[in-house]
Amino acid sequence: MGRYGAISSITFGQTSLAFPISVRVFRQAQAAPASGDSGRFPTSIQLGNHMIGVEVRTRDTATVEGLSLGQDGVLSIELAGTSSGQTGRTITIDEAVLTGVDLYYEQTTPASVKLTFFAEAGDGETDPFSAEEAE
Repeated sequence: MGRYGAISSITFGQTSLAFPISVRVFRQAQAAPASGDSGRFPTSIQLGNHMIGVEVRTRDTATVEGLSLGQDGVLSIELAGTSSGQTGRTITIDEAVLTGVDLYYEQTTPASVKLTFFAEAGDGETDPFSAEEAE
């Protein structure tokens, strides 16, 4: 993973999220401890399907009012390259589900919103996350 200069655009399904501030993508898996014969101590940990989490921060509070929790779609993020010659990237999260909307109204800065998305590999083998170099 690298650091990229700027976020060019973000879309969720057919909705364009203007004025992006930041994006954070993270992976996680739920741990399920399995115990031995006595049942007192875990003897192994089994991981469930991998999940991709994404936090998007934007100043586009008006568009967010049209979204609803549980809504799903493709989340597409266009990243610009850096001034050192690194090309941009396109990140795609398939079957992303909107799980959280946090609005922030502060005294000294314009209003912002944090959207939280999760996507899970339903069959356990395909990855909902994909990234490719921009052309």
